[in-house]
Amino acid sequence: MNNLGSTLAKIVAFAGGAFAGALLTEWLDKLIASRAQEKLEYDNSHYAQGLKPHSQPHSGEGYQK
Repeated sequence: MNNLGSTLAKIVAFAGGAFAGALLTEWLDKLIASRAQEKLEYDNSHYAQGLKPHSQPHSGEGYQK
């Protein structure tokens, strides 16, 4: 009986983790997509005005003084 209870607890924990992971993945996907859409709209409006797109901070890789 103890072995059966342990197995059931592991199954429930695994299923709960999978469900939580799926919810988290969906939330992050929507967040990233909305930020990408905002950046696209921002850049398009700047291009239309003849301005440069929003510049990203320089990471320093390949940068020479």
